[in-house]
Amino acid sequence: MGSECAIQPDPNEGVITILSIDGGGVRGIIPSEVLGYLESILQGLENNKNVRIADYFDFIAGTSTGGLITAMLTASEDGKRPLLSAKKIIGFYMDHSKNIFKKKSTDENSHGEVAKTKSDNARFTDVMKDIMSSISKSISSNSSSNSNNSSSNILDNFLRRFISWHQIPQTIREKVMHFLEPKYDSDNLKETIKECLRKEPRISETITNVIIPTFDIKRFRPIIFSTLKAKRDDSMNPLLSEVCIATSAAPYFFPPHLLTASAKEFHLVDGGVAANNPSLLALCEVIKERKVDYSKILLLSLGTGEQNGKDKLEVGDPSKWGILKWIWKNDKSNPLLDILMTSADEMIEIYMSSIFQSRGLKDNYIRIQADLSSVEAAFDDSREENLKCLTKIGQDLVEKNEDILTDFAKKLVDIKKVRPRPRPRPL
Repeated sequence: MGSECAIQPDPNEGVITILSIDGGGVRGIIPSEVLGYLESILQGLENNKNVRIADYFDFIAGTSTGGLITAMLTASEDGKRPLLSAKKIIGFYMDHSKNIFKKKSTDENSHGEVAKTKSDNARFTDVMKDIMSSISKSISSNSSSNSNNSSSNILDNFLRRFISWHQIPQTIREKVMHFLEPKYDSDNLKETIKECLRKEPRISETITNVIIPTFDIKRFRPIIFSTLKAKRDDSMNPLLSEVCIATSAAPYFFPPHLLTASAKEFHLVDGGVAANNPSLLALCEVIKERKVDYSKILLLSLGTGEQNGKDKLEVGDPSKWGILKWIWKNDKSNPLLDILMTSADEMIEIYMSSIFQSRGLKDNYIRIQADLSSVEAAFDDSREENLKCLTKIGQDLVEKNEDILTDFAKKLVDIKKVRPRPRPRPL
C-alpha cells in the first residue's frame, strides 16, 4: 500500500543538457539561425524576452567558428547575464566576416627585406644565381646541423627568393604566395574577437560551462579548454578571446597562435583538425566531469553545413596523384583537407547515433545539419551575396526542423523547472 503512494522521481531531474556547434568559418551563420529560432521559442514558452540560450544548457561546446559562437553565447560583462542574444550573433557574421577574411597584400613590397634588394633591372640569370647560392648554403647548413629552423626548408627558400624579383608578374606572385603564407593574417580576427567580447573575460568566467578544443602543434596533441578545467588550473584559464583565436586558426587560412597562460606556452591551431564536430568530445568530457549515465544526457548538435560531395573527385590517372594534386585544385578546393574534415565529421555522427540508439535513447541526441553545394561550402567566402545565401540556408533548415526544435525547447524548459535555483554569487 505504501509503495503505491511513493513519489516517483521526475524523469527530468538530474538531466545534463549539452549544446555542440561545429566549425566552418562563415558557415557559422547556419547554426546561428537555428539558435536564434530556438531562443525565440524558449522566450515564448517562458513569456520572457530576456532568457538566453546559456540559461538552458549546462555545457556548450564549439570548435573554430563554433567556438566563437560558444564564447558569444556565454561571455558576460557583469558576470550575470550573457553579452549577446543568439539573433545578434547572426548580425556579427554579416557585419564582420568581410573584415576577418580580408585578403593580404601580395605586392612585391610585402615579402620582407629580400624583395628590396633586387633591382627592377636585375637579370633573370642573376636572380637564379642568387637563389642557387642560397640553396647551396641551406644544404650545407642542413648537413652540418640538426636545426629545424624554417629557413632550412629549401623549397620554401627557393620560392621566397624567386617571387622577390620585381619583374615577377603579380598573378604569378599571388599563386606562389598561396603555398608560402597563410591566406589571411590574424590581426583582423584578433581585433574583431576582442572587440566583440569587450571586457576580456577569462574562460573560467563564462555564464555556463564551455568546452573548446584546439590542437597543439608542438606537443602534437589536442588541448581542450573548458570552464571546469580553468577553475582548477590557472594554466588552463587564458582570456576567452585568446582561446577563440586559437580554435579558429585554421591551417592555411590563418597562422598558428601562440597562447600563454600562467607562464605556460601553447602552440595552437584550429580545433577542427582534432574535433570539427565536438559532440563526441563534449559527451566524453561531461561524463568524465559529472559521472552521469547516458540516459541523463540531452544533447543538441548543430552542423555548419555538409558539402554534397557527389562526383566531387575521381581517380582519373592514378599516377598523377602527387602532393600538389592532394592539396590544391583549380577550383581552389583542398582535396586532402576536405576529405579529412568530412570523413572525421561523418565518423563522429556515426558514433554519436550508435551510442544513443543502441541504448534506446535516440530522442536524447539530435543532430541538425544542412546540405551544401561546393560553392556554398567555402569556409571564407565573405561576399555579401554568399552570406545572404547562407542565411537563407539556415532559415530553411529551421523551417525543416521547426517541430523538432519546438519539442526540444519544451524539454529544456521542463528540465530547467526541476533544477534547484542557483545561489547568488557573492558581491
